Amino acid sequence: MNSSTTQPPADENQNNQSEAQKIRPKHHFFVRGLAISLPPILTLVIVIWVAGIVNDYIISPTTTTVRYCIAYFTDTSEPRDNFVEVENLPPLEYCRTDYLISKKHAKEFQTIEKNSGPGAVTRNMVIDYAWVPFGDRAVPYEDYREVAKRIRASEMPTTAMGLYMELATTRWFKSLFNLSAVAVILTIIALYFLGRFVTARIGSWMVIKFEKGILARLPVVSNVYSSVKQVTDFFFNERTVDYSRVVAVEYPRRGIWSLGFVTGDSMLEMTVTAGEPLVAILIPTSPMPVTGYTMSIPKSEVVDLNITVDQAFQFCLSCGVLVPPQQKVTDELLREELGKRLLGDGKLAGFKVQIVPPEATLQTPTLESEPATDETKPEEPSTDQTEGPENPPHSN
Repeated sequence: MNSSTTQPPADENQNNQSEAQKIRPKHHFFVRGLAISLPPILTLVIVIWVAGIVNDYIISPTTTTVRYCIAYFTDTSEPRDNFVEVENLPPLEYCRTDYLISKKHAKEFQTIEKNSGPGAVTRNMVIDYAWVPFGDRAVPYEDYREVAKRIRASEMPTTAMGLYMELATTRWFKSLFNLSAVAVILTIIALYFLGRFVTARIGSWMVIKFEKGILARLPVVSNVYSSVKQVTDFFFNERTVDYSRVVAVEYPRRGIWSLGFVTGDSMLEMTVTAGEPLVAILIPTSPMPVTGYTMSIPKSEVVDLNITVDQAFQFCLSCGVLVPPQQKVTDELLREELGKRLLGDGKLAGFKVQIVPPEATLQTPTLESEPATDETKPEEPSTDQTEGPENPPHSN
């Protein structure tokens, strides 16, 4: 069979290669654009998500509590039974004629209408004595008008307490943002003084009594509370173990090194059986370092790494692509670390030792000349032997 019939024409191959070269740059540009745009987008999404959680579970409840406390002490509403509805009074802004007058002033307005005729009672005369009904309570018209100016009718509270909570925001803080900022500051101050109180002897005694006397006896709450308390104690209690330590251990076998986080000391029975101190280490998995395996490893087999927790997380998330700058294997850093090991001091910081490799041009002739001299030495007696034995003297 002729080979020309089985192979595609050269022009077709060139066309395919040119089309592939045209498509490859476009695909490369798309991937590069995606790689550049995704980090800020994902960062923004995560920040918004965290901010939403903080706002829903911390800021909003605190703000509502502050608003309720202010409304409770500034509430000037009265029972609705103390007021009556008077006919032929002028309409008011935001509530029209849906307002009440106290029984005492209602008689005065009725007397003015009888003496002066209909329309004698003006709007300015009624404003100071008008009360707007809210269920079984009534609030002053001035308070109602101040709230009605700022919110829509569909969002108007249906209770007197709700109206004064809105009034606390507008009258005392001008905006909800200012109120939220004050609420967060008050929360931080309250947590600080609560921590000081619990740290004291009487405070810790009261907390223990409350946990063991009340929470521990509740069937469902006791299990949930104990688990949550262990997690919070793990993150917030002061301990002697530094949880920011990043170490390297030989796992899963000798010769293979894995990165780990020291979480604390191991259990007592493990330590006694091993015969030396053990530490609990979390071996993270890539690309999700929040999960992994918990190991109890002897302290003597743990190597501390000069990297931060953030850098270790980046190393795991990137599957080893993002290496910290101080841990990259370069000639300078390698010589520096080797110098430390040779001097026997691994704690020398910034001490540089210049280890110059041997130059082949200077040492090669020296190495070659030494065996040459050794080989020529045994040749000396051989040259003597070739001369032959000395002729004895001839006797005359």
